[in-house]
Amino acid sequence: MMDDLQFEKLDMIDAVIRQRCTEITHITVHEVLDRNGYPQLGRVCFGAVDLGPFIESEAEDPTDDDDEPDEDADGELPEGEPLGDLARTYDGVTYAVLADAAVRWIKHMADQNMVGQREAKFKVNLWKGKGDKVIYSSRFLCTNTDYEDVPVVPAPTVALPALVPDTSPDPRTWRALGEGYQNFIALVQSTYSHLANLQNAHITSQSGQLARAQRTNENIVGQLTNLKIGAFEVESQQRGDDGEGRVREELGKQFIAELGGLGRVLATAKFGLAPEMIELAEIVNASPELLEAMKNPEVRRILRDEKTRKELAALLLMAAQAATAPPNPPPSGESAAA
Repeated sequence: MMDDLQFEKLDMIDAVIRQRCTEITHITVHEVLDRNGYPQLGRVCFGAVDLGPFIESEAEDPTDDDDEPDEDADGELPEGEPLGDLARTYDGVTYAVLADAAVRWIKHMADQNMVGQREAKFKVNLWKGKGDKVIYSSRFLCTNTDYEDVPVVPAPTVALPALVPDTSPDPRTWRALGEGYQNFIALVQSTYSHLANLQNAHITSQSGQLARAQRTNENIVGQLTNLKIGAFEVESQQRGDDGEGRVREELGKQFIAELGGLGRVLATAKFGLAPEMIELAEIVNASPELLEAMKNPEVRRILRDEKTRKELAALLLMAAQAATAPPNPPPSGESAAA
């Protein structure tokens, strides 16, 4: 297939390879698909090892055994002889031979990728160093002169089925359905947003109420604690006072009971009390009810009122008169009969 290919702009690439042969270390060939598509087809090292299959066996070293080419009679170099760097050897062959082998390899890569194509574009990159810097890049066009178009087989004619009447809804119906669906989606989204806002507001309100209730409960618990502490202190104090009063009361009762008449005489002489008052005190002490009534602050407050004392004295006198009055005589027989 190589004989059927025509290459355009490949001569320029060949000239650059011969001109910069000592700088080239690698050569890559890419197929140009579009402006940004350059898939790599092959990569070869510019040396006798990789390019060995493309070096023609009949190629001879263009130089003689001497270091310089022979001159003609006029003292000029013969035309067609390689000059300069092309006469130097690399890997046992001259750079001129490597340049020819590189061009053959480029044509071979294009030939391998021209199957089923009339023409294609390729791109060649010349690399230096370790193959990490491009020193030259160019494109060339390859055309297959023996390409034949694939005959087009006419498609078999098949009878078309009868037209089916169009029973689809009117376009306005579809448009109305689409608008209704959009409105429904918008309504659902707005409803969801409104419910989310309500839920957030309710959660925020309940959180505030719970916080306030917790603070109120803490205050109430604190007040109850203080109240219980105060009640406990008052109860303890009252227990101490009641215990002391009861002890004193019992001691007084025992003192009066043991002293008897001598105690009344001493009390009369010491405190100036009348014997009736001492007797009244004995009567009150002998009655637990009267004693509890006299201990009541309200009862003592009432007794301090002069009017109340007068009424109480009158009531006691009336009770005494009723107790000393003779009993009524029984009714006579006549009056009973009547």
